[in-house]
Amino acid sequence: MTSALQLPAELWLHVFSFLSWRDKLSVRGTCSHFKHLLDNSRPMWRGFSVVLQRFSLYNQPFWRSLAQRHVGSVSLTCLTSHLLAGVGQLTRLTSLLLHHDGSLHIPTLSGVLTHLTELKHLSLTMITYKTLSHDFFSPAHLTAGGSTLQLSDLQLMDYDAVVTQEVLQPLSHLHSLSIFHLYSVPGPTCHLKTWLLSLSQLRSLSVHGGHPLAAYADFLPSSLLSLTLYVDLQAEDLQVVSRRAPHLEHLHLEPWSSSSNLIGLLPQLFPHLRTLRIRHHHMSDGDFLHLQLLQHLHTVEVLDSYHRPDPSDPSRVVYEPSPLLLRLISDLQELTNHRVRVITSSRRDPLNCHCV
Repeated sequence: MTSALQLPAELWLHVFSFLSWRDKLSVRGTCSHFKHLLDNSRPMWRGFSVVLQRFSLYNQPFWRSLAQRHVGSVSLTCLTSHLLAGVGQLTRLTSLLLHHDGSLHIPTLSGVLTHLTELKHLSLTMITYKTLSHDFFSPAHLTAGGSTLQLSDLQLMDYDAVVTQEVLQPLSHLHSLSIFHLYSVPGPTCHLKTWLLSLSQLRSLSVHGGHPLAAYADFLPSSLLSLTLYVDLQAEDLQVVSRRAPHLEHLHLEPWSSSSNLIGLLPQLFPHLRTLRIRHHHMSDGDFLHLQLLQHLHTVEVLDSYHRPDPSDPSRVVYEPSPLLLRLISDLQELTNHRVRVITSSRRDPLNCHCV
């Protein structure tokens, strides 16, 4: 019987390419030959994501193995300073989630970012921060006059920290910002204004909670193409947004106040919209069908596709589109010659963090 050592490595790697991540890890533990083959085949681990939770389980060979695979995504759900130092060895990392329960305060991210020069996506729990230090986002290779920070997508969880434009200078090329505020009732200062003043090239903005839209609408950059709002807003606030971001293509409205008087304004305010996420409850049939006037619209996602079929029993909820909604969808598609695709969902919350 032919031994594993006699077969060419290319053949084994081709076989391993059909395995799941879990099966690859199982095969890796069977013998030193397979371990060597898998650990030194970077394409085999392309797209591999690691969730790290218990620092006591990870030794130096573990970090070396991850570095050899050029792991691209890591999620830390139980953060320690030692664990963060280990992640700094994964120099090819492109995505990092630093989520914790508030038990750890890292004075600055500069030490981590110094080693992760290819990092593009960062999600960070901010509950322990009241003020960001001047070098919070300033890795050594920036202060030394080297290459620029590659970070393009930043997500801040439980945010309520004082920040200055100096702190945000390394993020001047950021393209996507998502902020989940710590408090639904905000403090006296709207910190988001400072972020918007510093991010002149921002293309995507998602805001959950915090101050009403009126507090920062005048500071939105003209480069904005995508906007998600889970905030208190009024019709006049959207008019400001349309002037500040005239080329907006993607909009997701989750206003705390009723949205029934807002949808009808969209064709006039945002004529370039291509995708739209809304809730249809309390919206008039006319306003829903008014979306046909958006000439570039190709996808509408209705986020509350449920109904109560028996008015006498309000406790019974059916999580699927109502007959009325189905009729409206059909009418909208006919009016747009089926240009518009309508997606219905009832349980997915598109504002939640996409944690691993």
